[in-house]
Order: sequence, then structure tokens, then C-alpha cells
Amino acid sequence: MKQFCYVIVNNAGHSWLALAPLEPEANREQSPPVLPGLLQDGWLPVRETPMGGGTSQLAHSLILMEKTGKAQANGRKKSKA
Repeated sequence: MKQFCYVIVNNAGHSWLALAPLEPEANREQSPPVLPGLLQDGWLPVRETPMGGGTSQLAHSLILMEKTGKAQANGRKKSKA
């Protein structure tokens, strides 16, 4: 079974989950980046969409990440035996 998530990353190296519940005053760019951990856990980037930086000097991108379950990673489905 495939799983998907979205990550926002900027050119300063910060990254965070796009749909994660956050405290309103939480500074996402001060928290540890999530992208390296997702890559280590087997998540793969599928598509990147550039996003405007607005008035900031930082550029952001939205990345679609995918993780495939073990049954599909082998190319075989689990048997019902």
C-alpha cells in the first residue's frame, strides 16, 4: 500500500510537513528539518512544485513524498493462504 505526504522545504535547508498540526506561534523554520528523516525512513520524492517566496528572501518548494509498503516493494502481493 502506498502512503503520501507533503513537505515544504526552503533554500535555507528547513523543512516541515505541510499538513502537520502546529501551534499558531510555532516557528517552523526553527524546528529540526523533517525531510532527512523521511528519506531515511524510505520515503521518496515524487514531485516538486516551486512556490513563491513572497517578500521573503527564502524560496520554498512543495514536495510530494511517497512510501511504498513492503508487499509492493517486492513486486508481490501477500497471499491469503
